[in-house]
Amino acid sequence: MTRRRRPAPTLIPYPGRIQRRSRPQAYRRLWRLPLLLAYLVLAFPLAWWTYARKREPDAQGLAAFRWWSRRVLRLFGIRLRVEGEIPEVPVLIAANHVSYLDILALASVTPGQFVAKREMRSWPFFGFMGEWLGTFFIDRQDARASQRVLKEATKVLERGRIVLIFPEGTTSDGKTVREFYGAPFETAAAAGVPTVPVALRYEDILRPGQADRLCPFIGDDSLLLHLWRLAAAAPLTLRLVFCPPLAADLGRRQLASKTHAAISEALRRMEQGASVTYLPARGPARRHPLRDAWNSWRRGHGA
Repeated sequence: MTRRRRPAPTLIPYPGRIQRRSRPQAYRRLWRLPLLLAYLVLAFPLAWWTYARKREPDAQGLAAFRWWSRRVLRLFGIRLRVEGEIPEVPVLIAANHVSYLDILALASVTPGQFVAKREMRSWPFFGFMGEWLGTFFIDRQDARASQRVLKEATKVLERGRIVLIFPEGTTSDGKTVREFYGAPFETAAAAGVPTVPVALRYEDILRPGQADRLCPFIGDDSLLLHLWRLAAAAPLTLRLVFCPPLAADLGRRQLASKTHAAISEALRRMEQGASVTYLPARGPARRHPLRDAWNSWRRGHGA
């Protein structure tokens, strides 16, 4: 008789009775959207005080964005499950891209300066926040301008900080990984810092291994419509897997290839359905006298 292997423990709290519903529920918008608006109103003076008055973001500014990002993720019921060793600075972090929520997730774990496409600069709120946070916006249609931006990102790595990139250049459905651009990896090669691949996957909290269908921000999605759908979504798990670092002397082409392979392999392992153990709820279970009395009456009358 073979013994069953115990699943590896995780940091996911056991979902409550209401949270176990995996379907979107419109009533969640009644409290999520007002709270989101409150967080956005709070973010503007906080961002002006910590970023806008300074030439470049510092540890205080990144810590403030980290705090804000964690609150927004909790607001939408997104629980982070981090696997692997979180790297130390300086380092280039390369991740697959599924949604703008990826930025909040990575900023809440490894705050740094992002490299993003130029179109994000025109987004409401995310545009000016990105500029204040020192985001490097790349115009993929202008090769010379992109090279200048990447040189600035290299200087940030040389100063001992973190730079985060999405080498796909666009978002995907979270199930597969698009081809990686090699140019962003030149920053790690030039600065002589390691590259850490990070695999991101949004999953239903009840069905580990199955990618969530609401979080991907792809195609002709608009930001407001996506937020409207997300506000009704059930709680879910966002898994971040930090893969072993890659040496800078590999060169940008090999870095792009090996990073793509590491992230693809991590996503494949997730899809196989890694077991998840929910932690018990904090504190003793809450008693409901009326419900207990009703159940006792039903048992006594054979109901």
